[in-house]
Amino acid sequence: MKRTPEEKLLNPKSGSKAAAAQEFGIDLTLTFGQLKKTPQERIDDLQSSMRGLEELARAGAEMRKRNNGRV
Repeated sequence: MKRTPEEKLLNPKSGSKAAAAQEFGIDLTLTFGQLKKTPQERIDDLQSSMRGLEELARAGAEMRKRNNGRV
């Protein structure tokens, strides 16, 4: 019986590159989740993350301004 790409990634055979990645500590479920998304969904996720980081940077700058440069 032929294994699906999902099965190969989530339950890799011993000695495979996917098994090595899993042993190294890479969460292959997250990788597979990203691969199931369309390119546009991945772009949307990235843009959302970028907006969050920009908001965090602005908040940090405002905090430093209020505290005379101290965090």
